[in-house]
Amino acid sequence: MSNPLSRTVLAAFLAMPLAGLAQDRALVDPDMKVLLDNPCVRMQFHDVAVGARTPLHSHPKYAVYVFNTYRARITLADGSQRISEHKAGDAFWNEASRHVVENIGDTPIHNLVVELKPGGECH
Repeated sequence: MSNPLSRTVLAAFLAMPLAGLAQDRALVDPDMKVLLDNPCVRMQFHDVAVGARTPLHSHPKYAVYVFNTYRARITLADGSQRISEHKAGDAFWNEASRHVVENIGDTPIHNLVVELKPGGECH
């Protein structure tokens, strides 16, 4: 495969299953602790041990509260990466995403994640 176009097409083809496999974290991580699940939200603990990584998973829009200071590498379904660093007590918002979280710090990740369910009729 010396043709650059062939390599590009092959790379795109190989990347497609990765994006397609992104699932709800509760389905790919049976140890995830769900605290509340109703038509409006799902509240869960998001734990990742030092050196561990989550399977590729998806979230609808969600808010996070950080219990432990941590450093993580986030790999999105398209292969792009970023470093995420938060301190204990931080709270932040994320749009819907599909990603892998890899704990590259020296403390476990322990977050409270509150996902907003799309189409939920909450008052």
